[in-house]
Amino acid sequence: MAKVTIDGQEMEFAEGTRLFDACAEARGEALPHFCYHPDLSVAGVCRLCQVEVEGMPKLTIACNTFVRDGMVVHTRNEKVRKAARQILEMHLVNHPVDCPICDQAGECGLQNQYMTYGLYESEVEQADKVNKAKAEVIGPHVILDKERCVLCSRCVRFCEEVTKTGEMGIFNRGDRAEIGVAPGTELANEYSLNTVDICPVGALTSRDFRFQKRVWMLKSTPGVCPGCATGCNVRIDHEAGRIFRLKPRRNDEVNGPWMCDRGRMVYKDVHDEDRLTTPLLRGEAVAWADVEEDLARLLAFGSVGLAVGSARATLEENFLLKRLAERLGAGEMSGGLRDADRGVGDDILQDADRAPNRRGLEILDLAEHDAVTLAGRIGNASGTILLLGGDPAAAPEVAAALQGKDVVFVGTHAGATAALAQVVLPGAAWAETAGVFVNRQGRLQDFPQAIARPDRARETWRILVERLAAAGEDTPPASLRTVRLLLTEAHGLPDLNSLPAVGSVPAAGGAD
Repeated sequence: MAKVTIDGQEMEFAEGTRLFDACAEARGEALPHFCYHPDLSVAGVCRLCQVEVEGMPKLTIACNTFVRDGMVVHTRNEKVRKAARQILEMHLVNHPVDCPICDQAGECGLQNQYMTYGLYESEVEQADKVNKAKAEVIGPHVILDKERCVLCSRCVRFCEEVTKTGEMGIFNRGDRAEIGVAPGTELANEYSLNTVDICPVGALTSRDFRFQKRVWMLKSTPGVCPGCATGCNVRIDHEAGRIFRLKPRRNDEVNGPWMCDRGRMVYKDVHDEDRLTTPLLRGEAVAWADVEEDLARLLAFGSVGLAVGSARATLEENFLLKRLAERLGAGEMSGGLRDADRGVGDDILQDADRAPNRRGLEILDLAEHDAVTLAGRIGNASGTILLLGGDPAAAPEVAAALQGKDVVFVGTHAGATAALAQVVLPGAAWAETAGVFVNRQGRLQDFPQAIARPDRARETWRILVERLAAAGEDTPPASLRTVRLLLTEAHGLPDLNSLPAVGSVPAAGGAD
């Protein structure tokens, strides 16, 4: 361990700790910086994190300096602040200062550093600034404004070190140096929007989010991406019941600081025009009260031949479906289509399994089936087919088997399954309810509700609890907390009501 005094405070740090990280811990906030990123190599090009170390003749950059025993460091004296102002002025010499029309305004590192260390009148006239390309489309998801770039090289290092695709580079020299994509290429890797996240200014912006909403108007809710079995931890940015973007929320045990571009776009399904927003009775939109008579008949004791869960439903929802099926004396159960929601994975984050909760079905002992087997079970079932989530009838074999059957579907989108159901009950999408997904590692990941449900849609777990009550259960769970207590007890899980707000725990304890 090394004893280091930072701004008069003596602390101990492990050998090999970067001075940048030590100062951040001592100060309670990071040093001013552009180029440093904890998950990328150190470039040391912005020079903004300079500190004074007693015994050194000059200020030193903290990002590329390691602590040593006896070191005395000053991070807030006038010498350091003056250096920060000078460095900021260098970065701003050719900056267009177009903050009012920049999407990064409100979450811009350059703005933040200027308000803390700058606040000076520039002596450079706008006409004297070097003009570079603006609003240049460099890939399917990203736009580049070269005038705003401070040449921190984060995006270049990300493409070299994380995706290893190497599309980006720094071209030319001096004040003509600029970020760009290599000739004949575009920024089209599966993780390109991470460069927007790590850009400290407004040089790289998202084509999807661009000019959609000012960031200070957004509210943020932690969530779990439902795009694949990895279960990346995300931040849902929303306003007035609408999601505007998903950004990665750091969890070193799951996704680190990154997420894929495909996962960022799953929020669009929540607001899809095919969303189920009201109950349907034989294809006609009705009130909830209008489906009660049919539900009482179709979901009477002994009338359900098969109940089918889904790897897209939460752990609690599948648990309640199983409990309801047992209460109704259902002949058989299935976890749904084994072959549904499959794609192509990679060795970074994307999993070939596009469902967020297939491991949850395993915990509940709900076996999935291929389309032919599931169709056979449906065909052999005597009575109502109760389906939860997903769209199993998208498989032609399943759709053919459902023809002529009594079908009750609880779901979120008007797909092939909803079209074949006598009764459709509109449930909550993943961002409209609280729940638990179990990712590919077997980690239980809790997430809260972010936005309100549309129109007459209801929380799916409440729909199932209401059916339990109608089926005669004496004390149906009155809250999600109670559902989780029952689930925890029934399957020997960690207390689902005590999962960490940020992070996740293994389903069976111990290492992943």
